[in-house]
Amino acid sequence: MATPRRFPTLVQLEQREGTLFTVLGNLSKRPYWFHSEYLKSPKAVHLEAWLVEAIFGQGGEHIPHVECVSQTLLHVNQWDPEGEAEILIFGRPYYQKDVAKMIMNLADYHRQLRAQSSEEVPAQDAAREAATQRSPEAAREAATQRSPEAAREAATQRSPEAAREAATQRSPEAAREAATQRSPEAAREAATQRSPEAAREAATQRSPDVTQDPVTRS
Repeated sequence: MATPRRFPTLVQLEQREGTLFTVLGNLSKRPYWFHSEYLKSPKAVHLEAWLVEAIFGQGGEHIPHVECVSQTLLHVNQWDPEGEAEILIFGRPYYQKDVAKMIMNLADYHRQLRAQSSEEVPAQDAAREAATQRSPEAAREAATQRSPEAAREAATQRSPEAAREAATQRSPEAAREAATQRSPEAAREAATQRSPEAAREAATQRSPDVTQDPVTRS
């Protein structure tokens, strides 16, 4: 059997033969609420050794504070970190009962935390593995599902050929509008460049006043 590990406490106790405990050091420094007769009937709580530090902090650093609040002394016997630990509670019987219940409740809480942590790790590993092992079909589908932003960007970046083709395929309404909105220079140029047929037709359709004028002057 390994030597029990020592944890901090308000009063260091030493176990003699059997279940007899004695106080180490100066008896005058013990708390006012602690009496020697409490050493005769400790209440034992057994739990996994790792729970001692889970409940009372690293190295049991919170044990003295718990002793002050609960007005009990806690003596921890721990033989193997991977084995079982025994916590002995010294004090008034009803205080012993309350502290023992508190320790067992905290032990259950930390067991549940450890169980949840052990379950979450395999689940995270499985999720990462599933994400890296997607089928080729799923990969192609993901590639074809571009975001709306990517689609708009692609639409605004048309090739020069597509831009020229779009420019030559104007709607009939746009073509008529463009034809009626010619510049004054273009209109005058078109008026002076009439075809011969249009010129002859214009000459034969002169007004009667213009055709009679040469006769009256002869």
